[in-house]
Amino acid sequence: MESWNEQLKTKILESELSIKEISDKTKIPSKFIEAIQKADFKKLPAEIFARSQINRLFKFLGIDPSEALKDYEEFISPLEISSEDEPLADTNSKFQNFLDNLNLSSFDNTYFKYGIILVISIILLILMFAITDDEEIASSESIKQEKSLESLEIENQDLLISSSEEELFNENPIKEDLFLNNETIDDLSQKDLLRKIEIVIEGESWVVVFDKNERLLYELMQTGSYELSGISPLRFKIGYAPATNLYIDNQKISFSRAIKGATNYAHFWVNEANKVESIRD
Repeated sequence: MESWNEQLKTKILESELSIKEISDKTKIPSKFIEAIQKADFKKLPAEIFARSQINRLFKFLGIDPSEALKDYEEFISPLEISSEDEPLADTNSKFQNFLDNLNLSSFDNTYFKYGIILVISIILLILMFAITDDEEIASSESIKQEKSLESLEIENQDLLISSSEEELFNENPIKEDLFLNNETIDDLSQKDLLRKIEIVIEGESWVVVFDKNERLLYELMQTGSYELSGISPLRFKIGYAPATNLYIDNQKISFSRAIKGATNYAHFWVNEANKVESIRD
């Protein structure tokens, strides 16, 4: 029986469509279609986008995506950590064997017997604390690995600052100690305007929002209405523009000039005066 990626290659050939044509019809970038076809999951974007794109591509070609999604889940799953009870159980077993090997009845002095037991108990406590420290270190290393994976996923989404963005940052220097969305905002200048943002998604689309300080304010991909806030200028990436409406300070923002051709993808800045400036990817 053919593997899922062999079935995918066969269906693409049978469709007599090029990768570019499939990309135009499914709204999936060509490089991600090629990565899925090769099972090269490390080149896919963040998990929520990758799963959606695998599902959409397979359904477009009439293939069951379950095996591909299963392989993808195995790719992103963290390494299993052995049970916490196993080291302790092993230590207890060794301690019990040690006690069994001791012939305490051979000692006539009762205090000496209790002294031996006390020393052994202290050694056992030290071993237990050492095991706990090792588990904390392993947990810390696991958290660092997860953060590293999240950083790689963000890089895979092509969320890099372009030359036009750098010019805007030079005109509006980044200020420290600024916190958004229900956090304290200190020492705001007149140029640092906190804007009310409303995003309304009426179909299948994805939206990524950054503020002036290049903080990721929101990343979503589902139908609904969402409210958040951020400091101008604001940067938006919208996967499917016709399904997305954007309002800033209750004013509807028209970003039709920022849409990239037939892909309906838009990437743009909105400044303090709600003026839209397209960003070239």
